[in-house]
Amino acid sequence: MADSRPWHALSLEETAEYQKTDLERGLAPEEAATRLKQGGNRIPAPERESFLIRLLRQFTSPITLVLVLAVFAMLFLGHLTDTVVIGIALFVNVVIGLVQEGRASKAFEALKEGEAKFAVVFRNGEPKRIPAEELVLGDLVALSTGDAVPADIRLIETHGLMVNESALSGEWMAVEKNTTVALPEAPLVERAGMAYAGTLIAAGAGKGIVVAVAGDTELGQIAAELGTKDKTVTPLMRDIRQVAHLLLGAVAVILAGILALGALRNLPFEETLFTAIALAVASVPEGLPAAVTVVLALGMERILKQGGLVRNLLAAETLGTTSYILTDKTGTLTEGRMTLETLVGMHDTYREGREGEAHQLLLAGVLASNAYVEERQDASEDEKLVVHGRPIEQAIVTLGLQNGIAQHVLLAESPRLDELHFDSSRRFGAMLYEGKDGPIAYLTGAPELFLEVFTKVAGKGNTTHAMTEKVRAHFEDALSSAARDGKRVIAAARMPFSARSFPNEKDLLSVLTHGEFLGLLIFSDVIRAEAKDAIREMQEAGARVVMLTGDNPETALSIAHAVGIALSPDERVYTGVELSKLTDKELVTVLRDHSVFARVAPAEKLRIANVLKDAGEVVAMTGDGVNDAPALRAAAIGIAVGSGTDVAKEASDLVLLDNGFSVINAAIREGRRLRDNFRKIFAYMLSNNFSEVILIAFSLIFALPLPILPTQILWSNLIQGGLMNFAFAFEPLYPDAMKRSPKDPETSRVLSPKLLRLIVLVGTVTSLTLIGVYLYLVFMTSVSVLEIQTLMFIAVSVNCIFMAFSMKSFGTPLWRLPLLSNKFLLVSLLTSSLLLLAVLYVPFLQTLIHIAQPTMLQVVILVGFGIVNLATIELAKWLVFIRPQEAASRKAGFAA
Repeated sequence: MADSRPWHALSLEETAEYQKTDLERGLAPEEAATRLKQGGNRIPAPERESFLIRLLRQFTSPITLVLVLAVFAMLFLGHLTDTVVIGIALFVNVVIGLVQEGRASKAFEALKEGEAKFAVVFRNGEPKRIPAEELVLGDLVALSTGDAVPADIRLIETHGLMVNESALSGEWMAVEKNTTVALPEAPLVERAGMAYAGTLIAAGAGKGIVVAVAGDTELGQIAAELGTKDKTVTPLMRDIRQVAHLLLGAVAVILAGILALGALRNLPFEETLFTAIALAVASVPEGLPAAVTVVLALGMERILKQGGLVRNLLAAETLGTTSYILTDKTGTLTEGRMTLETLVGMHDTYREGREGEAHQLLLAGVLASNAYVEERQDASEDEKLVVHGRPIEQAIVTLGLQNGIAQHVLLAESPRLDELHFDSSRRFGAMLYEGKDGPIAYLTGAPELFLEVFTKVAGKGNTTHAMTEKVRAHFEDALSSAARDGKRVIAAARMPFSARSFPNEKDLLSVLTHGEFLGLLIFSDVIRAEAKDAIREMQEAGARVVMLTGDNPETALSIAHAVGIALSPDERVYTGVELSKLTDKELVTVLRDHSVFARVAPAEKLRIANVLKDAGEVVAMTGDGVNDAPALRAAAIGIAVGSGTDVAKEASDLVLLDNGFSVINAAIREGRRLRDNFRKIFAYMLSNNFSEVILIAFSLIFALPLPILPTQILWSNLIQGGLMNFAFAFEPLYPDAMKRSPKDPETSRVLSPKLLRLIVLVGTVTSLTLIGVYLYLVFMTSVSVLEIQTLMFIAVSVNCIFMAFSMKSFGTPLWRLPLLSNKFLLVSLLTSSLLLLAVLYVPFLQTLIHIAQPTMLQVVILVGFGIVNLATIELAKWLVFIRPQEAASRKAGFAA
């Protein structure tokens, strides 16, 4: 049963009492078996939707419903050919719907891979290796280097225990563990007395009591979040639903009207039903799902070429409307590796260590390090030497190599005699070497300790000076400055030795007074080279960039200033504890006024993503750790770095393959290009559908023959119009697109009020043109109904082809558009024209689509009508978009 006690705030005795266990002997085997029956240590798997459920959901789409109705109606009427054609369109839409839903996330499976497989427990004081799934509350567990922590554990004994908690905190530096009690509200990274499931023992050993298993662990809570159904609605999903509801209402009204009209006129039911199906098919853009899928797939391919793998089809467009980008620090803004950036000696501060006191300081750091260099024979010149060891020691040895200090050369000249590894209780470590004048020790450790105990300090030219208050203040100032910037600092010293090994622990501190202080080594995480420019471009695009990190406030603020997230010198950093005390409304206000948040736990990241989403923001979240996975999944678009955990990548929508932060900007540009092109596709398709509906409704109201058949409408919309739709995917991005706000009322929705006016106006103009052609054919000629339907099919198809060129840009006249900017549109024009000729003159297609072969003169005349209609569409563009833009420009000119 879940227990919400703050175990990190309880003493060892209180923990043992609550868990009814023995601190020395652990549980008895019988008691462990009894507890195991109540539930083991297996994280429950989330429920998965079956394929059948996903398939049935496709039939809730208005487009699919209309096509299903049309199939059954045609089958009832005995029109088998029409049934097959409409059935094919139905099948294509269902398949595309399944594709758009994307694959099921494998984040939970990736999370399970990180679980421990075995654990060493004490039962009645006897060590026993058992499957980790059999751990129970109260078990006494042994931990050693390399182990994955199998459950949430309250530590009762540690020996140099270092735990890598990056899976939960996002910070890659291993943290030191002990048995101390923390405050109840302490964030996870400050709970030194706890080891959590899913983390890794980096060094040392320890023991602890199991206080949480399975779904009650910190890792289990993340798994539970990943198991919930993702209810995020992307902007494109919202817009498609808006169109779908509009169409569903229109179809319902049309069907009711036709049936009522048929009853009033005593028309045969078969004729009424056939007309109703024609109007229903004309009302819905059957090619929309295919167009959306193809356009998004092309966007995914373009983003992939920029270094981003889009895992969710809809994510390609979502970034174009992103208003908030929540970014982790480590591994995202920084490279997640330590660099030794500054050497502070008695007289000066240095970036290199090639000579003088800087050389002495760097040499001491290299010799005190336990890192080692591996030479790879088959690697490139840049990757031939690889440094292994603790991150800080890696940084020291790496800078040493860059400054001509090679560890293997030093060891050949001065063999190592003894080792004293760093221990948190003594606060320093040392290495003893055979020197020219006898044994000499090189030490690194806590600066505060060294400045307190050393009485001498090394200066330039191998001189030695007293550690005066002035000298001590010089180093303390450098230490304070580094701490304010969130940088890590260690001190280095050297000390001659008479013995060839280190003394006992109790005598170590007393011998330090015989040595001399060399200086400070200051480290920082490497900021990604492209991060600052990428963030500036995001901000120029109207997105607000916010840092959420598990690191300390000082480091967070320093990095935020360096990359341009914190723009004010007085920027305040909020911690996770402070955020937890805010209401959702207060939290939104803080997020809109501040940009840096530290000591943020996974639950708080998830809450931030959700409150922003509820406030109407489109949220993108970047991250690389297991701790980021729930928020990555909750955001409108989750972005994981390629070097991140498998869990983060599986929970994300976009993976930055080369970890480059600038890829996000490329994805934003592509997202805006897709959004602009979707607006063109929607306007194009709905204008065509609108004109077809008016044409058929006109014939019905005035009791005229049906002007165009359902199969002809499908051919025009899906085959010919479909090619022109796909051509819009290749339209280029206009230069000002990255300067507009993601909340621009005209582009934040695919169907803006202005665009709806254009659709209605273009649809009306086109339908009036078509009605004029239709009336001429009915009353001024003696052609048959089939010939009229054929000629109207040609007229609709021609209008469909020509309209695409006018829709290339809403705010630019056709004669000013660079027609060669989209060569695929020209290819589509040629292909659609050939397909039109094929259906008019190939016998098999004539039968399938119900075509009476026209004369070439008739076709040429209808093409001329299409060109005239194109001019009227340009007039509609001028009225809705171009004229208001010109008026606004003149007004701005007068104001200037």
